[in-house]
Amino acid sequence: MENAVFSSFQEMEIEAIVDAGIFKHKSDVLREAINTFFAVKPKMRLEAAIQLFRDKKVTLGRAAEIAGIDLWQLKDILGDRGINIVVECDDSQEMDRRISSLLRK
Repeated sequence: MENAVFSSFQEMEIEAIVDAGIFKHKSDVLREAINTFFAVKPKMRLEAAIQLFRDKKVTLGRAAEIAGIDLWQLKDILGDRGINIVVECDDSQEMDRRISSLLRK
């Protein structure tokens, strides 16, 4: 993650609220700012969730959770945007081997 770059005034404001004891660390200020940003702009959280899913950093279910919507809503949104949901599975030989193993038990 890149280091945040602030104007000198923003830097002073952040230091001031830490010095005032409102937050212990600058990282706490940034965490709160990001949480507030996503609370005020929930569509941005949806966009982040979609991008994380597209980058294969989270599962479809986790992306829905991040976006604050149910799985079916997310599937509809992805479909509307032309984003394919690819389900990976074992090849047929591996599946046959597993079935045979289960039948022998």
